Amino acid sequence: MKIDKKRNFFKMPELIRYIHEFEIEVGAKVPNFTLFDMNNNKFTLNDILGKPAVLYFYPLDNSSGCTTEACEFRDVYDELQELDCDVYGISPDDHESHVDFTTKYDLPFQLCCDPSQQMMKDYGIWGEYELFPKDLEYIKQFPKLMERVYKNNKLLQVVRSTFLIDKNALLIRKWINVKAQGHASSVKDQLNKSFNFEIGF
Repeated sequence: MKIDKKRNFFKMPELIRYIHEFEIEVGAKVPNFTLFDMNNNKFTLNDILGKPAVLYFYPLDNSSGCTTEACEFRDVYDELQELDCDVYGISPDDHESHVDFTTKYDLPFQLCCDPSQQMMKDYGIWGEYELFPKDLEYIKQFPKLMERVYKNNKLLQVVRSTFLIDKNALLIRKWINVKAQGHASSVKDQLNKSFNFEIGF
């Protein structure tokens, strides 16, 4: 893992393996889930049916990469809404952390909690990473990350990924193990393409 000292940018180390390998094919219905919103209320896949949705998974509130990604989704949010598409950010963080993150960066979309990581496992994006000494020193500032370190050099973490689904929860496209910067624009471009050609709508 490399750290850009100018930006204090956290770059995930090499992914060793996926803990629960599961492939969701384009055109298939995505698995159901139970999440918690920022008011700590439960909601499921059925609650978001009826319009397209972006489900983007990220590791940690307020880390630099996740902040970049969230702010970029914020900046294209109005364009996504014009296409009648909702956005949901999903991480293992608790709802208090999400409220703070949302307020700090004026995020207009819902952040959701997957505290058991069950949705991430069901979607096949819970992974194991190898840490080096410099990595450990860096993530000590994030207690929630440290809770998922074991054997001194292994980290269990969500693999940064996004699923674009249609109004019936059918998968239009997925992005797995993506870079944060520029990703929101790629999702917006795909949604425009899908909308123009009426794919999944």
